[in-house]
Amino acid sequence: MNSQPPRSRLPELVTPRNGRGLVVAAFPSAAEAGAIVLRSGGNAIDAACAAAWALSVCEPAESGLGGQTTMLVRLRDGTLTVIDGHSHAPTGVTRAVVRRKAQRRGIRSMTVPSTPITLAEAQRRYGRLTLSQTLAPAIALAQDGYVITRLQRRLLKWTLRFFSSSSPESALFLKADGGVYSAGEAFKQPLLAATLRRLSEVGVRDFYEGQIAVSIVADMQARGGLVTARDLRELALPVEREPMEIRYREHRVVSIPPPGGGTQVLLALRILAETLKPGCEAGDWHAALAEATRAAFRERERWPDHPSDVTPSLAGWMVSAERAERIVQRMRSKPALPTDIPRSPESRGESGNTTHLCAADGEGNVVSLTQSIQSVFGSKVAHPTLGFVYNNYLSTCPRTPHPYRLGPGSLPQSNAAPTLVLDASGEPVLALGSAGSRRITSSVVQVVSAVLDRGERLGDAVAAPRAHALLGRTVWVEKSAPAATIEALAQRAKKIRLLAGSSYKLGAVHAIGWTMDGLVGAADPRRDGAAAHA
Repeated sequence: MNSQPPRSRLPELVTPRNGRGLVVAAFPSAAEAGAIVLRSGGNAIDAACAAAWALSVCEPAESGLGGQTTMLVRLRDGTLTVIDGHSHAPTGVTRAVVRRKAQRRGIRSMTVPSTPITLAEAQRRYGRLTLSQTLAPAIALAQDGYVITRLQRRLLKWTLRFFSSSSPESALFLKADGGVYSAGEAFKQPLLAATLRRLSEVGVRDFYEGQIAVSIVADMQARGGLVTARDLRELALPVEREPMEIRYREHRVVSIPPPGGGTQVLLALRILAETLKPGCEAGDWHAALAEATRAAFRERERWPDHPSDVTPSLAGWMVSAERAERIVQRMRSKPALPTDIPRSPESRGESGNTTHLCAADGEGNVVSLTQSIQSVFGSKVAHPTLGFVYNNYLSTCPRTPHPYRLGPGSLPQSNAAPTLVLDASGEPVLALGSAGSRRITSSVVQVVSAVLDRGERLGDAVAAPRAHALLGRTVWVEKSAPAATIEALAQRAKKIRLLAGSSYKLGAVHAIGWTMDGLVGAADPRRDGAAAHA
């Protein structure tokens, strides 16, 4: 018998099937921004973009104009597409120019920001409203302010060690006296509001070849950055890619191809299908999840695939049942991690961060969107007058031979995995994704399996105790997990690390489910997320 799942810490939000739609995002104001756009006649693409712009304001530690955005879209006619907004290194990047320390944080750790052009282009292609309509809620949030949460205060206090008292970052994110905002206080960002207002009035090309671009380049030149006017001007439009897909428990599970992390999610589910015993107890279930996600990442380290090399046939093999079967055979014969696998920088750490949102409308359009500035507060460097933080995505690029090797125009590898679960006829069942670097894979796989394998409510699946396995056979698990789960994981792991009962470190899933009653939204209690309906 399966153990009873814990009650959801945050209730599900249900909106009727004949409603206008639902948005679930990592901050209440962002979810409401998407809902406002739905009420104004926008579709799910408009709503997702509005929520993403708003997250750039009210979640500055996780994402923003200085980062990158990728989304998986299902259109009302059933068409599926990935809008790939992954960023690229500036052309001046070399190992000699970007030293190891500078690669981790600082103004030289950034790639060319792609979030503004990705959001604007996605809306232009598939939205219904104007850019100014979707930017309006974000502008209001920046101008009028939003209420600081305990989590945001904690993240800012942790980041203070990287800010000097006279730095632009301190001026943007601290009080006039240098103090940290307390939970419950209003935080206003007039400089960011002005930047967003200009994008609304003249368009996002200004970010890449107009007044905003000039200001970015001037900041680069003043502080030793590498992004040039040419890098900004020649940034390509986001690419549309075919999603990757598998069959799992009579459902279609769809996610994004490289450089994103969809391959790991789908391959882990394939492995789970081979190893998970029906009706197993919660401890054995968590252990199977940990082994499956560890094995999927082991494969990524052994065979990293650059998107330019992924043909349709290779994409199919990467997440095939045949590959999963061979991996399972190897797991059973050689459970230890081989020592000859070259590891990427982010495989040795867990510092990356992200935000995720989902949006659905009453017409059948669905968006699962992930955006990030990589680490908490990205590069720890902000533009002094435009009001946003630069990313530090170069920290993910290996310095040794590798498809994502650090160099001019290099493409950072990502764990972002916007995911959809569809029924056999192509109708949506789940839309979800997560924050948290490599914890994205373990979080998404756990929620999908909890719903499809164990029949849990979506809210319970999102809030349930979570575990995450590292390559070196270390397992992280929340203390709120049942004793049987912790014991089962400890028996299979070299080291087990217990985390807080609802840990920020183990991802943040935001999801929408389709039920007989209507759309169901679930926000992860590990962060500040919320659902809002139109």
